[in-house]
Amino acid sequence: MNSAHYLSPSELKRKAREELAGNWREVILLHLVPVLISVLLTGGIYGLDLWSISRLANEQGETSVLANFLVSFITIGISFTLLDMIRTEQYKINALKDSFRVFSRPFFIPVFLIQLLQSLFIALWTLVFIIPGIVKGYAYSQAFFIFKDKKELGEEEYPTAIDCITESRELMDGHKMELFSLHITFIGWHIVEALTLGIASLYVRPYLNMAEAVFYDRIAYTEFDRLHQPEAVFTDEIDEDDEGFGEY
Repeated sequence: MNSAHYLSPSELKRKAREELAGNWREVILLHLVPVLISVLLTGGIYGLDLWSISRLANEQGETSVLANFLVSFITIGISFTLLDMIRTEQYKINALKDSFRVFSRPFFIPVFLIQLLQSLFIALWTLVFIIPGIVKGYAYSQAFFIFKDKKELGEEEYPTAIDCITESRELMDGHKMELFSLHITFIGWHIVEALTLGIASLYVRPYLNMAEAVFYDRIAYTEFDRLHQPEAVFTDEIDEDDEGFGEY
């Protein structure tokens, strides 16, 4: 791995906080959408009485599958929005429109296929041993972002799912440990989420998702500079804390 391109968790998190500053209200509202969808489909629709809880237990299998499907797609849409925030000055968030953007015609089927193939490949690698499955999960993790860039920049009319997964694997060569290290630094925050019965997730999830979007934007700019114009990203001045990114 080229050490000049190493992305430390502290640098990623600092940049994420900078992007979120002044935008917390809008970003939290954006992240409330999947929470509300999940509650409505797996609990809220029946109320809180004992009969409803019993009924929910019997039907939870069906509703949880639907909830997981919707929430996963909404979460991808949120990630796309956070990436747009990084790249677009004064980006205006529309919580409903942005969270459901992946359900639009240009995105839905390709994103579904990427998710399907990702799950299949990771499952097959996990059959060999759990560690290869985890490694491949990180290798394929940027496929959705790559699809977004290729699609919106008109590089291909319909980038194939397998091409996006392959490019993600190539992009993450030498960067998997960086993303893993970032996730490790959030373990304490996940404990806080559990202790607060999920309330802290209103802060933690936007923070983590923004840090992941920053991670992609930085490695894409470094490794795949053809994906977006140099002036579109990171035009802020480089100070001493940014010396690791100075050659960008």
